[in-house]
Amino acid sequence: MQLDILKSGQENFLLLANTANSQTLTASQMTIGAPQVFDDPEDTNLRNTQVTISALPGSTEFKGAQTLRYTRLDVAALVGASYEFQTTAESTIADVLAGVAAAKGLIAADLEITETEMPTWDDGTVDGETAPLTLKAKAGSYAYIGTVTINVIEPVDGRERFADLYAVQDLDGFEAQA
Repeated sequence: MQLDILKSGQENFLLLANTANSQTLTASQMTIGAPQVFDDPEDTNLRNTQVTISALPGSTEFKGAQTLRYTRLDVAALVGASYEFQTTAESTIADVLAGVAAAKGLIAADLEITETEMPTWDDGTVDGETAPLTLKAKAGSYAYIGTVTINVIEPVDGRERFADLYAVQDLDGFEAQA
């Protein structure tokens, strides 16, 4: 099943569980545990996550619990190893997160960027310099696992740089008049 990016990771998980089991239960009818890493010791089940769902305490309709296994998506595989994102002078970390999520069809609420501030650019270098930011699945994400480095690109401001205009730094100097 493909993720619906208009739904939360947990809503997608419940839709996956309901579809596979021909059910229509809602999150308000059960307790949905946190996703846990699943590693099959026999290497026969390739799923990477398990979640335990259980009846609400005091439920008159349901009892017991069941552990379900499924595959969360790896952020690195979805974004790619060399993803670049063009910034503007006003870009924030939240803008980058929203932009990458929109460009790659991801659920932004299940992701975070570990850095808290945008990079500062050395104004003496060429426009288009890049700086790394780390995009990762939030702890407890029902949709994603893993991390990936994205490169944000310095905004191009249109001003010409003296370093480009005066590339020759070592001048010949003056000669005495004959």
